[in-house]
Amino acid sequence: MHQQALRYSLDETITIKDLKAWKHFDIDTSNLSSRMQQNNVHAILDWELAFHYKFHLIKSKPYIIYYMWDLSLLDRDILWIVWPRKKTNYSDKVINKLLSTAQNYNLVTISGMAYGVDQLCHSISISKDIPTIAVLGWWIRRYLNRGERNIIWDIISHGWLVISDFKLDFEPKRYSFPQRNRLIAWLSDALFLPQAWSKSGSLITVDFAIDMGRPIYGVADNIFSPESAWLHQYISDKKINLVSDFDRFLSSSFQPRSANKKSSTPDITLSADEKKILSAIADNWETSVDKICCLVDVPYTQLFWLLTILEMNNLIYQPSPSIYKTL
Repeated sequence: MHQQALRYSLDETITIKDLKAWKHFDIDTSNLSSRMQQNNVHAILDWELAFHYKFHLIKSKPYIIYYMWDLSLLDRDILWIVWPRKKTNYSDKVINKLLSTAQNYNLVTISGMAYGVDQLCHSISISKDIPTIAVLGWWIRRYLNRGERNIIWDIISHGWLVISDFKLDFEPKRYSFPQRNRLIAWLSDALFLPQAWSKSGSLITVDFAIDMGRPIYGVADNIFSPESAWLHQYISDKKINLVSDFDRFLSSSFQPRSANKKSSTPDITLSADEKKILSAIADNWETSVDKICCLVDVPYTQLFWLLTILEMNNLIYQPSPSIYKTL
């Protein structure tokens, strides 16, 4: 990780302006570097090539993103499931039905790891083998010390993605959760909102999505409940699309999984060196360039060319810069 990113993360007084101008700061980063490597936490700065284009589209974009595992999930079609923190039997049934249907579609779920339906979204996605992205309202290390850590470990053990744009030891503020939701809104392709009460944070969330032109979907709630009036009014005003059939809703925004399956395996002839590299990556699940170089007897300059060929043949990919996995 860049020394800039480490120092910026350690010192609350270092601003984005300082980061862009980059000055020298006399701060020991060795302990943080070791901890982040131990937990596989990475940071990426906005001038790096691997800084995802979706981050560049954000108004007042973040200049640094902390993440664990597979940034390439941001290339997929993403469904944001948002709900008030208060869970109900109705919410449980709707989320279970939605994600049971979503198993048949090529999509990624995204949510904010908050108590209630956010965590339910991640947990059910994991149980149904649907890739999921957790966007945190605090810094990653704080979550690793909380009850949510089991869900986070489940996400990263599947090779999926956890991200945050908050500094080390950031304490949650009133603005941090709307800031998190704003980030999720820019990363998402569609939003599913089956329940939203008049004083819930879901109001801010929907306003973000409406301003950005994201399609919003919802299901009807109890017509006798005054808490449902806001949601039904938005459905009536056609700001939220009413969903009565989950298959019809998902097929309007996402591709069926079968559509992305190859009809036949391409006939690819690999050289001896390419086979050795592919085998080394497959045997080690995720492998850095340096480790591949140690495992195979291939000159460093030639190694990058062979890795590029394997990527072009869709045999490997980079979940994060200079880290390779097999497809």
